[in-house]
Amino acid sequence: MKRLHRFALLALLACPLAAHDLEAKVELTPRAVILGAYYAGGGSAPFIQVSVFSPAGAGKEFQNGRTDANGGFAFVPDTPGDWRCILDDELGHRKELTIQVTPEGRAANSPAPAAQAIPFERMITGISLLSGLTGLLLWHKARRMQGPSR
Repeated sequence: MKRLHRFALLALLACPLAAHDLEAKVELTPRAVILGAYYAGGGSAPFIQVSVFSPAGAGKEFQNGRTDANGGFAFVPDTPGDWRCILDDELGHRKELTIQVTPEGRAANSPAPAAQAIPFERMITGISLLSGLTGLLLWHKARRMQGPSR
């Protein structure tokens, strides 16, 4: 039984190391917006779902599809404003972007993404949480083995 507990603890500690976020790179051309989807570990994100929403569309999709084998996707905006793109690998990783298009029909620089924790910080946070939960579990088990206190 102790072997099973050790194995479960090692598996839980390894989970944050295997996690990876979905990221996107935006390349702006005079008429088209080119997205590159990849995982934080460095590998491309092939064949993931992409939905593009026009500022004039009132929540209706302007375009949808999947990235190519290298994680690439492109669309040509037809109106100015903030275009919203959602990338979803359908495995729990999702990225949402907003891209500004100028009245001249050119893609402008997208707004800076919200600050996100770097992978190392997230790994340390995950290990800390799992260690704390393991400590609480072991403390509770030790109390139960001692019996009721007087």
